Amino acid sequence: MAITCHPRGEVYNGGLYGRPTNIWNRLAGGGYVTDGMLETGSNDPVVPVCGGPPAPAAVTSGRSTGQTRSINAGVTGKCTWGAYQRSFEASGNRLYPALSGNARNWANSARATGWTVVDDAQPRSIVVFQPGVQGALANGHVAWVESTSQRSDGRYITLTEMNGAAGFNRWSSCTIKDVPGIARILLP
Repeated sequence: MAITCHPRGEVYNGGLYGRPTNIWNRLAGGGYVTDGMLETGSNDPVVPVCGGPPAPAAVTSGRSTGQTRSINAGVTGKCTWGAYQRSFEASGNRLYPALSGNARNWANSARATGWTVVDDAQPRSIVVFQPGVQGALANGHVAWVESTSQRSDGRYITLTEMNGAAGFNRWSSCTIKDVPGIARILLP
């Protein structure tokens, strides 16, 4: 997906390329992604300024805020820690969802604690992969949905994940085809 412009906002540490940045790139399809998660060939903006910092996403109809906690309850370096951390950052450093169990159990835990869980791909959500889906192991896998896009062969989701393709305790980003067996926990 193309980037159209950029504002400067909150500093994002720990990007895919290991550099902190306050550059947020606006995507052509809507939404923002930190420059730290993109390889643009530069540590400086590559598109013109588009205004102020990215505004927090408005609460969308059908998205509920369930129970929260004040700490990241995931095991450092695991996918659950990464999904908690990205949801915390996306909420403006206000909340960690109060979810429990292995990644494969998160959709049920989310429903039980008041979060909205859906089957269709949406940005600002935690994606839950059941074992065997898109390579998830026996405990499942979770990641953060940065954006979605429609292609001629179906819908695709761009993810930020920990303990994925880059390995244990490392962030990575990828775009994958949306397939059955995936649930999304929506963040307001």
